[in-house]
Amino acid sequence: MTRALLRFEWSAARRGRVMPLFAIGFAIAAVGVSLAGLAAGGVIAVQGFARTSVSLLQLTLWTVPLLALLLGAAGGAECTELEFIVALPVARPRILFARWAAWTAALAVALTLGFGAAGVVIGIFAGAADAGRYLALVGVSIALAAAALAIGLWIGVAARTRARAIGVAVVAWFVMVVGADLAAISILSVLPARAATWNLFVLLLANPVDSARALGLGLFRADTLAGPTGAALRRLLGGPGMAFLLVGLIAWTILPLRRAGRRFARQDL
Repeated sequence: MTRALLRFEWSAARRGRVMPLFAIGFAIAAVGVSLAGLAAGGVIAVQGFARTSVSLLQLTLWTVPLLALLLGAAGGAECTELEFIVALPVARPRILFARWAAWTAALAVALTLGFGAAGVVIGIFAGAADAGRYLALVGVSIALAAAALAIGLWIGVAARTRARAIGVAVVAWFVMVVGADLAAISILSVLPARAATWNLFVLLLANPVDSARALGLGLFRADTLAGPTGAALRRLLGGPGMAFLLVGLIAWTILPLRRAGRRFARQDL
């Protein structure tokens, strides 16, 4: 039954227009970022994997969480319309899990295509140095998409209506992408350095977007560009901090899915 649900949800995700459009748009944007522009002599200058990956990470941090949150919120709200599937002998949390797994796979394919297109351009013009870390960055981006999708599903199930769920998802995206950094700056300006470091570390783990940013920049030894939370992590934990961030991203995927599944199981459709 679980396989049938996965095939059903994957078919729905594949037939929709969102994923093809996102895959094409992200690929075009990624290739555009990888092209540094025209040099004085009219030759296209392409930076290597390391420098280009930082720019691609910023593109990912702004677009992927927003899309995943909106998809999850809409999909969670639409679960109230699945009376026929709910009537089947299958646990309701499995329905949510199948929807999350299918859309995560679709997002993973779209991100792989986008990063792959940019990677081909970088490899041709700038060589294959740091290609392994570039592939790891793709994995970090997919992990962020999975976490944001799980949070979106939780929002959608709790909101019940599509309009309300999308509104809450947009607010959640703004808080994760912008609000967390504003809070980090406030903490730095008020607390002593040692106390601020610990509070910033907690704030870093509490925000999947900041966790993904620090992970991605850490792959290319660019932690100092990760903002105040990334700098705090580097001073406090160093290398082991990356493992904590991975655990945090996994937790931001599992916990919202569990909460959404339990709430959906209790809902009266």
